[in-house]
Amino acid sequence: MDEQQPPPLPQQSSQQPLPGRARWSRRRKILVWLTAGLAFVLFVVGVSAWLVLRHLNDNIRTADGGTTSTTVDGTQDILLVGSDNRAGTGGQYGTASGARSDTTILFHAPADRHGATAVSIPRDSMVQIPACAKPDGTVAAGYFGMFNSAFDEGGIACTVKTVEALTGVKITHFAVLDFTGFAATVNALGGVKVCASSAINDTDSGLDIPAGVTNLDGDQALAFVRVRHIGDGSDLERIARQQYFLHELSTQVRADGLLTDPLRLYRVLDSATKSIVTDPGLGSLNALYSLAQSVNQIPNDAISYQTVPVVPYPADNNRVIWDEPAATNLWNSLLPDSAQVFTGGASANAAMAMAVPVAVGSANTPVTNGSDPQGLYTCPVD
Repeated sequence: MDEQQPPPLPQQSSQQPLPGRARWSRRRKILVWLTAGLAFVLFVVGVSAWLVLRHLNDNIRTADGGTTSTTVDGTQDILLVGSDNRAGTGGQYGTASGARSDTTILFHAPADRHGATAVSIPRDSMVQIPACAKPDGTVAAGYFGMFNSAFDEGGIACTVKTVEALTGVKITHFAVLDFTGFAATVNALGGVKVCASSAINDTDSGLDIPAGVTNLDGDQALAFVRVRHIGDGSDLERIARQQYFLHELSTQVRADGLLTDPLRLYRVLDSATKSIVTDPGLGSLNALYSLAQSVNQIPNDAISYQTVPVVPYPADNNRVIWDEPAATNLWNSLLPDSAQVFTGGASANAAMAMAVPVAVGSANTPVTNGSDPQGLYTCPVD
């Protein structure tokens, strides 16, 4: 009997992976898919961020104002202008034509960032406006007139030129915000809380708020900083109210952690960048953010709010002129130690005195050193 041979053992196919290799292949596939998925997510996020940044950058409009920029961390003298431009508002904020600087604040931040000074320039100041280029290319001769008319005459460039001629301070940057932009930005912030020690009801502006704390929406906030028919009705009292509002706005923005809420930050930036005109040096979101971060180093309680010292204008009690030498002394206090003492403001008022030979009153308008010097908004804000 033939001896039976055992059946041959099945051979391992060279194309079939060993069990260990099969498990490694599955892990590798999962790893590859996870990596690809993560790369796709990062790509989508990157593209989205780029589109958002491009959108916000495209929102910003710039104008040549003849500013003299410094490094981000250097001394900054930023001109903040609220324009009363009513174009496109459908008469919601009145029907006055043209555009004037309704509010002008020179924000001075020294390089050490230990403090800052915000100086309000009364729009009703009678000052010497220098010769300025007009939008049509012609040049308007210099004249003696209301400070806010410089903006209407030659835009922000004329306002910058006027401020520099009157103060000796070189403007490093500027930002112009109109009525619509101001209201939209406040709305994007979710409102701003203010506290009135007594009720305010002004039919002309439409402002009607009770005594105590009120969270103002955009239109209410605009009325609050512009209303003229309460108190003594003066531009100086209105300035005090604006300074109080800015102090509360700054305090609340810092306390709310705006920079840690991406969606809310986008809404605010989208509203703000749609509504401002800046010098070319601030014409990008990165430049605006860098400057804001630098200035944000200044403690909120280290910002001094002041107003140019003024006296009544002899020819019209509804106007004022800068009180000298107090006004020039204020501007000189903002100049670097190496700068020469500036005398331009005193010279301008001397020229005015020759043009209007009437004795000027001696009572100075107090310089505002706080955000609520008259105690009109003394109750605590939650």
